[in-house]
Amino acid sequence: MTIGVSELQKNISIIRNLKETLQVVDKKTNTLLATIVPNNNKNDVEDDWVERLGGVFSDSKLPEKYNGDVDAAIADAYHQEMMKKYGHMNDG
Repeated sequence: MTIGVSELQKNISIIRNLKETLQVVDKKTNTLLATIVPNNNKNDVEDDWVERLGGVFSDSKLPEKYNGDVDAAIADAYHQEMMKKYGHMNDG
């Protein structure tokens, strides 16, 4: 079932009584804004996403300089992005 945002705003009970997956679209741009799943099917959809995304980064490895320290890698990446954005900043 597909409905527009204005239809959803006018009749919110559509969500309460939902029996099938509902797609909300912006009718001006014909863009899909949201997919709403009824509560009884919620776990099936979540499991499907876990299956699809699970293992996406399983082949990724941290550079050796971090010795498996994910927090250090994140901090270093953040620091590098800030340096790109703001340039060299003096400490203190």
